[in-house]
Amino acid sequence: MRVFLAIDLPGKVKSDLENQLTEIKREYSMIDWIPSENYHVTINFFGEINNINKIVDRLKKIFFDKKTFYLYSIMAGLFINKKIVIYLNFRKEKELLSIERQISKEKTGYIPHLTLARYRIPSKQQYFVLKKRIERLKIDISFPVKKIYLFQTLPHGKFPVYKKIAQFNLLP
Repeated sequence: MRVFLAIDLPGKVKSDLENQLTEIKREYSMIDWIPSENYHVTINFFGEINNINKIVDRLKKIFFDKKTFYLYSIMAGLFINKKIVIYLNFRKEKELLSIERQISKEKTGYIPHLTLARYRIPSKQQYFVLKKRIERLKIDISFPVKKIYLFQTLPHGKFPVYKKIAQFNLLP
């Protein structure tokens, strides 16, 4: 079972984000934009797991005393891996960084972000034009994080389906 720990965005925030992306999605329709139902902020990718109960028990202990916090978007950007990835960065929140550090047990340089799109690597000129356009995006979303979920990734065509398999409530 392929699993990851993430923050699911509230429905209204997903809708607000979609509205703020309308123009750029129209402008760059050839890009593979992530469907809004898949929007999430990954905290940790566990990969293929055989014993899900062991992970859930460990996470319950970690989340026992964690408090609700807010996420605030700060900027959009892109990076190149095997493809171009367009993402939305969030301000680093102490509680979130504490959670990530306890789970990974090492310093990882974790930066909370939401993947918005993926695209093949274009020419240098196309890349720099897209980079400037993405960096000028003004995306303003914020929301309280009251729950964190363990998701299972299920392959399904072009975009996977993410199924919530465990929920961890944060303290008010």
